[in-house]
Amino acid sequence: MLNFQALMNFNQTKKRFMDNHPSVQPFLDDINSRDPEPGQEVAIAVRYPDGTEYKTGIRITEDDMQMLSMLRELIG
Repeated sequence: MLNFQALMNFNQTKKRFMDNHPSVQPFLDDINSRDPEPGQEVAIAVRYPDGTEYKTGIRITEDDMQMLSMLRELIG
């Protein structure tokens, strides 16, 4: 069952996040201007204040396409 209060809270929190990080929305808009495609590379890096860094990356496959489409609808 969908929790509408949680959804409203999420939307308020998302708006606050986007307001605090104005470069995120243009980045997402750029990504959403094109459809995901096999062979596309996605890289993720997280750096902590103490200098520790974690990185990973993937190359999109045909099998990934449905999940990416669903994720795009949720985030959009």
